[in-house]
Amino acid sequence: MTDLIFNTIKKELSSALTDKKHPFRYFTMATSDISGRSRLRTVVLRDFDEDFNLYIYTDKRSKKITHIIEREWVSALFYDPEKLMQVVIRAKAYIIDDDKSLARAWQQIPEKSKRDYTTIQKPGEEIQNPEIVDYLDKKDFFTILKFVPDKVEYLKLKRPNHVRACFKRVGGGWDGSFIVP
Repeated sequence: MTDLIFNTIKKELSSALTDKKHPFRYFTMATSDISGRSRLRTVVLRDFDEDFNLYIYTDKRSKKITHIIEREWVSALFYDPEKLMQVVIRAKAYIIDDDKSLARAWQQIPEKSKRDYTTIQKPGEEIQNPEIVDYLDKKDFFTILKFVPDKVEYLKLKRPNHVRACFKRVGGGWDGSFIVP
């Protein structure tokens, strides 16, 4: 039965790639700063492959990049309020620096969205007015983060009993078991 749950998780993540209103399209990503404090932010799921790897885009000057360089482990929290389903993924994060992969992804980004990766100031810097942000013409700070999970937890809130399962990567596959909600 855990196989059915695992396949449901995969289906939901795959659906989030094509359905812009899918609740898993935007998720909460957690990193830890150098002092061990949690840092949370909402990111967009950009890709999900057959090996269960997740991909997001970011500005390479962002704090999340600094945190990943310091501590490579991240967590991702997905929640569907209609299905009352939560998925938490623990993963090792990798910064993609392959020029071909970056160029291929960059070409698929709408022109108006490319501006998010071309600001003169780095993300998080103070500005005087949110309406006045300066952009570069021919340079960008676009990069891709790849999350390689080692653990996935599923929680379905329902009555009479909630259902919770844990999946751990073992070799090239996943071992699933039910756990107390």
